[in-house]
Amino acid sequence: MSSSSSSLLTAAKSLCKTLSQSPPPPLSTILQHFTTTSTAHEHGLPQLTPFLGRELPIAEYFTLLADNLSFRNMKFEEFIVDEANAKVFVRGTGRFIWTNTGEAWDECFVYLLDYVKEEEGWKVGRYQVWADSGAAYLARIGRLKKVLNGDGEGLV
Repeated sequence: MSSSSSSLLTAAKSLCKTLSQSPPPPLSTILQHFTTTSTAHEHGLPQLTPFLGRELPIAEYFTLLADNLSFRNMKFEEFIVDEANAKVFVRGTGRFIWTNTGEAWDECFVYLLDYVKEEEGWKVGRYQVWADSGAAYLARIGRLKKVLNGDGEGLV
């Protein structure tokens, strides 16, 4: 592993350690891992939740998450470094709770972190997320429990 690859991995693990803290750290602590122009894109239909399917300034994205979700037992188990393109792929797991309804689900999710080299070191310039948008939507509308219990009525 080259020093560049190693420093990208260190930066990604540091970000993931910050994001997995419970209770979550202040937004200012999270933002230290990002450039001032960073954006986030959580893939999915924008009609399903306020943070899906749009390119958002990083602070707005994390504010929307904090306003709608809480989590438990977030773990990051796999990191793949693409040194040539300054990207790190990360696989994580956790339990997420839609705060207004209290409905919760366990999921596996993936981050793609596009890094930029700055004076202070590697910072995330673009943060992409692939997660269970269906579970998030059902939890948001209060129908996830019915679906998880095998009640087909939960979808209509």
